[in-house]
Amino acid sequence: MADYIPLVRSNYFRVKDPEAYKAWCEGLGLTVIQNDDEDPILYGFIAEDGGVPDRRLDPETDEGEEIDFYAELAAHLADNQVAEVREIGRENMRYLIGISTAVRSDGETITVSLDEVYDRVRARWGFEMTRAEY
Repeated sequence: MADYIPLVRSNYFRVKDPEAYKAWCEGLGLTVIQNDDEDPILYGFIAEDGGVPDRRLDPETDEGEEIDFYAELAAHLADNQVAEVREIGRENMRYLIGISTAVRSDGETITVSLDEVYDRVRARWGFEMTRAEY
């Protein structure tokens, strides 16, 4: 049995409060990245150990609570900023995934997936194709 191995990173964006953003990332096990060439500094993150977080561990009880990651991220974004969260992953060479979610500072999201190609082929050309998996 193979394990799913995800890689996640964001683009760079402006945040309301850099220290609060960094603390939030740390609490979710995300590595903060920043672009110092911009003024103000732009921030982002990398998730090197897992996919997009969906739980936050309570350090006292070691129990996890479900979170709405994108809503929490949106709360850190400066006005009119958009963060893109891109996840790619694989389970051996059987399943390769790619998904990208853009979240606006007001919390609205747009998500696209590589798997959308199957629906587009069906809609545009009218036939099914085999999947690039297993």
